[in-house]
Amino acid sequence: MKTVGLCVCFVLLCGCIWSTEQLGPGSWVELKSDDATCAKKVFPGRAGRKCPSGDFDHFTMKKLTDFGQRPVWSPDGKRIAFMEKDFGNVYELTLATGKVECITCAFKHEGFMRVHYMKDGDYLLMGPKKFTSPFRSNFFQNAFFWMPADRSSAPKYLGEEHYEGAAVSRTSRLIAYSKTWFSHPLRFPSTMYVAELTRDGRITNRREVFRSMKLIEAQDFLPGDTGLTIGTYTPNYEAMGIDFATGRVTNYSKSPASEEPEGIFPDGRFTLMESDRALGKWGEMDLDLYMLRLDGTGKDVRRLTHFTDTPNQKANNPTVSPDGCRVAFTKAVKADSWHKVAGAGAGIYLIEFYRCSE
Repeated sequence: MKTVGLCVCFVLLCGCIWSTEQLGPGSWVELKSDDATCAKKVFPGRAGRKCPSGDFDHFTMKKLTDFGQRPVWSPDGKRIAFMEKDFGNVYELTLATGKVECITCAFKHEGFMRVHYMKDGDYLLMGPKKFTSPFRSNFFQNAFFWMPADRSSAPKYLGEEHYEGAAVSRTSRLIAYSKTWFSHPLRFPSTMYVAELTRDGRITNRREVFRSMKLIEAQDFLPGDTGLTIGTYTPNYEAMGIDFATGRVTNYSKSPASEEPEGIFPDGRFTLMESDRALGKWGEMDLDLYMLRLDGTGKDVRRLTHFTDTPNQKANNPTVSPDGCRVAFTKAVKADSWHKVAGAGAGIYLIEFYRCSE
């Protein structure tokens, strides 16, 4: 463990000195939140329509909960599941009523880190089979659990310890995840896998799709499951992607800032990303939310939030609704633990895009 700690410190040191370039204002476009000059707000999602990503430059923002982190949308867009905290319970919010319900409190477990919906409503959870410590259980013992949509049985341990999060397809039962040298010292380089989660909760048909000398994390499947967006770390965070058919890897952000893709829009034209682009210095992790066009130029960037204007606050873990019209994300506060760079969740917020009609 001492060796691992030294390696981590070295990685963080490299990252902090990797870039001092300032991007500054002008390297993104500001989207408009609650523009008072708008005579009428037209919300396509409320009329049952979809929102092409990048076509809307206005949005509203509101707080949904006073606690929680890492939200995800249900396949029908009517519910949001989220984590209570690191190694906590999973909660579910019904948007129409505002009702918040704990969906794992009735079961014995060691605490979960993440939750996802499968396309049929089943739950894919992540956490340790046996909690030992925040550091060890997060980076070394993070495994998959499956729970049926009706919650009729306890989360079932599936194994497959992996690094950080996972990607879950909107249209199939595919999942993607990585095993890295950080949590598996004998596994070098880091390896990305795609597998299938069966209806009865088994991981099958695993195949390797990507290797990297960096730490890598699966983020989202591209439309049609044709590829993945990937977060790569050490020495700096980058928004990357891979095309399964060609094996081509694309750097989407092309920025010295810390930029992690999280939450792809259904049409695949844009992804959300956590970024400290306003600072331009890797290692600060003062994150706000931006939209990034996935054209490989890194030039079309649109800022959504300004939580970092308030000391010790940030915005992260964004996820997009199935209609592309809404974004749920975490308001986070800085934590005093060095390995909790994402901060501590302090509530779930909702962004809804609209168009002005004069």
